[in-house]
Amino acid sequence: MAKDYAKGFYASEAWRKTRRAYLLSRGGICERCRKEYEQGRRSLASLRPGVIVHHRRYITPDNINDSKVTLSFDNLELLCDDHHNKEHGRSEWRYRFDAEGNVIEI
Repeated sequence: MAKDYAKGFYASEAWRKTRRAYLLSRGGICERCRKEYEQGRRSLASLRPGVIVHHRRYITPDNINDSKVTLSFDNLELLCDDHHNKEHGRSEWRYRFDAEGNVIEI
């Protein structure tokens, strides 16, 4: 779940537009799955859809207003649930995103 200081950002129109544009620009496939496929470590059939637009450099209270961190494609990565959970050291799915990009607790 988004931290309290980031909830307003994730509800913003700027984030929703950026998230959607980024997702479409990546063809809907998890970027880490695609990389594993290109390295021969994953089959084409095992590519997973990307569902989470992840910030490579995490958002903090100090950088939440810096659009180079929050809205720049250079800081974004499209991930499947599995790769996002691995990124954050989680073993189980705790949250999902609806079609609008809103966080849903499972």
